Amino acid sequence: MSLDLFLRILPYWFQAFAFTLLVEVPLFVAVARLGREAGGGPRAPVWRLALAGAAGTCLTHPLLWFAWPLVVHDYALYIASGEILIAVIESATFFALARPIPLPRAIAASFVANGASYGLGILLRAWGVMG
Repeated sequence: MSLDLFLRILPYWFQAFAFTLLVEVPLFVAVARLGREAGGGPRAPVWRLALAGAAGTCLTHPLLWFAWPLVVHDYALYIASGEILIAVIESATFFALARPIPLPRAIAASFVANGASYGLGILLRAWGVMG
């Protein structure tokens, strides 16, 4: 990727990155805490869940925007494979950092958060709210 192209993309990436964090971090926390009140057992504090969710997004968002297009050139395949790859990486990151969360809950949190941010992003672009 040329420096000129990178500099043209950067403002759009930053907007999308901020939007993704705003949508995904609360969802990571919410899904991780869902049903935990009745189940008992150890719980991770909210701040750790939020940081774990943000860490995964910080790792994967630049990967999806700047590296994955160099690997996958077909747009539909880029989106489908990229979103799945991102959700898998974020599941593992969330599981590792949000202890003592069960792996199925980490996977659910990642797929819910990613699906929501992707879907809301499409809606906002269709409505002309985001670039």
